[in-house]
Amino acid sequence: MSVGIEELDEDHRVLVDIVNKLGADENRASPDVVEAILDELIHYTKDHFAREEAHMAQANYPTFAAHKALHDTLTRNVESYRERFHAQRDTITGDAVFEFCADWLGKHILKEDTRFGAYAAEQ
Repeated sequence: MSVGIEELDEDHRVLVDIVNKLGADENRASPDVVEAILDELIHYTKDHFAREEAHMAQANYPTFAAHKALHDTLTRNVESYRERFHAQRDTITGDAVFEFCADWLGKHILKEDTRFGAYAAEQ
């Protein structure tokens, strides 16, 4: 999941670590812990996206606007998912939250961020 920019790679490691907290059975079993992990993920994701966007702007990344729009959409999706989890704690399992978070994080890093990494490496 490396993009070749140490600051962003470290951010990605932190994000993976946050999502991996949901891998522990005892964390997934507690709605309060799941919600706290979602809050931590949202907060760190916003900080990370800001750092990543600064790198993209500095590199004159040609698809910066589209990537930023994707960040905005991802943030809204995770915030919406958190709100839905809060309202439906009895029907959304910790396993489902883990799968949701791991899926969007993995897809974004592996698909979108690696494109930027390749571009930055060429510059």
